[in-house]
Amino acid sequence: MTSIVLADDHDFTRRGLQTVLETQPGFHIVGEARDGLETIEAVERLQPDVLVVDVVMPGLAGLEVTRRTRQVSSKTCVVVLSMYDNHAYVAEALPAGAKAYVLKRSESRELVTAIRDVIAGQLYLSPPLSESAIKEIH
Repeated sequence: MTSIVLADDHDFTRRGLQTVLETQPGFHIVGEARDGLETIEAVERLQPDVLVVDVVMPGLAGLEVTRRTRQVSSKTCVVVLSMYDNHAYVAEALPAGAKAYVLKRSESRELVTAIRDVIAGQLYLSPPLSESAIKEIH
């Protein structure tokens, strides 16, 4: 069972993510957070397999949450969820510790794929970021 914490400052978005993910075999939502500080506390307390975090949140931004997640739970894979398809965000997210960068405009199955990929030890980037972003970063 893959344990997941959802972090987004919009309740509606968290509910939608929960609805999508809990229909997937092997996924279990163990916690939620509305801001960056609450997210770090939840990750430290729950030690989830996956953190799905919005890139822009109050308190601590998603990229800072990503950095701190590595310190409080080295086993947690971070999936950054963002409305920004800016390569600069991707270029910052991956070195910060993100294993996936998923655009909010993506279909829900893309988030599911990203979570499955990071659990399998792979990197995932939403198209059109995939090829161009990896080339810029490496």
